[in-house]
Amino acid sequence: MFGGFIKMTQIPNIKDKIGAAVSYLTLGIWGLIWLLISSRSYFDQKDFIRFHCYQSIFVGLLYMFIPQGFAILFSLIIQILGLIPFLASVTKGLHVAHGILQQGFHYGLLALIVYCVIFSLLGKYTNIPYVSQIANRMLR
Repeated sequence: MFGGFIKMTQIPNIKDKIGAAVSYLTLGIWGLIWLLISSRSYFDQKDFIRFHCYQSIFVGLLYMFIPQGFAILFSLIIQILGLIPFLASVTKGLHVAHGILQQGFHYGLLALIVYCVIFSLLGKYTNIPYVSQIANRMLR
């Protein structure tokens, strides 16, 4: 049993492993296509490939929307503080902080994608807090 989540009853073959890895590398696009194409034989698919397809979609959404959300937040804060004339140095500092935070998120999420690719190629399930639980619920 995997961390109280999924019971591995089927051993993934190399095609499933590569399909799971490609779904992470395309930020979930291949996972979505895979799930749509094979929807007719949904229950014949292995839990391994479905789990990684769902999880890659969620990781892809995180990779796209978290940095954009922070960009909007920082933009609003900088514009509001820009209305006050003597806070110009603070807004410059916020630009620098936003750039550092943005790069940190991109590199962190890229490391997460590499982690997921490696584990899927090894035929193992990854455990990402909250994301894995959502993907596991999608399997039921």
